Amino acid sequence: MTPATTTALLLLLAAGVATAEEEDDQEEGEDARSYRGYRVYRVFPAGGAELRELVSGLDDEVSLWTQYLGRNGSSADLLTAPRAAAEVTARLEARRVPYLLLIADLEEAIREENPPVDPEEEDWENRGGHRLTWTRYHRYKDIDSYLDYLANTYTDICQTEVIGKTSQGRDMKLLKVSTGGKGKPAIWIDGGIHGREWISPASATYVLLQLVEFREQHSELLDSVDWYILPVANPDGYEYSHTKDRLWRKTRSAGTPHRRKDGKKARTCYGVDPNRNWDFHWREGVAGEACREDFAGLRAFSEPETRAMSDYILARRRDIKVYLTLHSYSQMWLVPWGYQDEKPRDYYDMYVLAEKGVKALEAVRGTDYLLGTAAELMYTSAGGSDDWAKGAAGVKYSYSVELPDTGQHGFVLPAAQIEPVGQETWAAVKAIAAHFAEGHD
Repeated sequence: MTPATTTALLLLLAAGVATAEEEDDQEEGEDARSYRGYRVYRVFPAGGAELRELVSGLDDEVSLWTQYLGRNGSSADLLTAPRAAAEVTARLEARRVPYLLLIADLEEAIREENPPVDPEEEDWENRGGHRLTWTRYHRYKDIDSYLDYLANTYTDICQTEVIGKTSQGRDMKLLKVSTGGKGKPAIWIDGGIHGREWISPASATYVLLQLVEFREQHSELLDSVDWYILPVANPDGYEYSHTKDRLWRKTRSAGTPHRRKDGKKARTCYGVDPNRNWDFHWREGVAGEACREDFAGLRAFSEPETRAMSDYILARRRDIKVYLTLHSYSQMWLVPWGYQDEKPRDYYDMYVLAEKGVKALEAVRGTDYLLGTAAELMYTSAGGSDDWAKGAAGVKYSYSVELPDTGQHGFVLPAAQIEPVGQETWAAVKAIAAHFAEGHD
C-alpha cells in the first residue's frame, strides 16, 4: 500500500465512529458514551483500494484504529458499530478477505480494563504522599500529586514546573530531574498526547518511579544526564477519556462549527489532534474537517498544550539530545520522518541508537518491536511532535514509541500490563540514556 493510498484511506475513515460523540456535543452533564456491541476486526485486504471498497458507504459506522505495512503484509484494525457488523463481515466474506475478530464487545473490554479503586487507597495519600500505583490506571489528579510528591520528597534532584495551561485550565506539570550543573545532555519524555492511550502516562510515571525512587541503582544516569518528563501532555483529553468517552483522542478546546455536506444538521466539533498540530509540514495531506479524529487545527500550534511544549523545548534545544514521545498501540519504535518516505541524512545514527533501546526492551520479556519510520511501517502523517522536534527544534535523536499491544486489546490494554510494559520501557530508556552518560554525542 503506497503512502498516497494510505493517506486517502485515512481521510475516508478518520471521521468514523470514534468521533460520533461529537454529533451530540457531549457536555459535562451528559452520560458517558457506551461502546456496547462495538467490535474490532483485523482485516487483511490485498491493498488500499480493496479496503476502501469494504468500508464504502459506512463512514459513520467504521473507524480505523491502526494499520500496518511491512514484513507481515498489510492489515488494518477496524472499530465497527453494532449496526454495521453484519454488513462488514458479509463484504469481507464475499470478497474472500481474511479477517479476525479481535474484540467482540468493546464495552465489555473497557469494563474489564481497569480494576476498581481499592478502598485502602484513600489512606495512601496520608501515608506516602500520593495515591499513584502501577496496578491500575489513575486519573490526572493522582499523576499530578505524584509529581508533587517526588519534588517534595527528593528535593535535591526533583523540581516541578507548570509549563502552561490547557484549554480547560488544567496545569501542564512537568518534572525536571537533575543533580545540578550546566551543559549536561538532557532527555525529554512525554506521554498522553492522545487522551485514550492510557498506557502512555502510566509508562512515563513508571520511568519516573525507577529514575528517582531507585536512583542508587543507576546514579550515573542522573549525574551525567538531565531529564524533563511530562507524563500527560493532553490532560483535558485524558480526563475526558476517563469520564465521557474512553476513545477520546483529541484536546478539548472550544468547538469548531462544521457544516455538513449531506444536508444533515450542522454540528459543533470539539478538540484538535495534538499530534497533527505542530508547526512542521503542518496539515500536509490532511483534510481540514473539524470533526475528524486527526483534525490538525485551524492553524499550527492552535492548542495551548502544543504551544507550551514547543516553547519549553525550544528554550532548551541546545541541551536536549533526545526527544521521546510515548504512544499506543502497535509495538513500534518509530524514527522520523513521518510526513514523507525520504529519510533524514543522519537516519543511520538515529537507527543505531534506537536499536540499542529496542534490544534492551526486548530482552526483558521477549516483546517484539518493529523499528523504522512511520511512513514505512504505518502511514504518512504530518504535523507530529517527533518530526517537529527533529526538523524544527534540531533535536537529533527524536523518536515516537508505540507501546503494546499489537491489537488483542488495542487502546484498552488491561491494567495488569502496566508494570510489565513499564519495566521494558524503562530498560529501553536506560539504554538510550547510557549512550550519553558514557560521553557519546
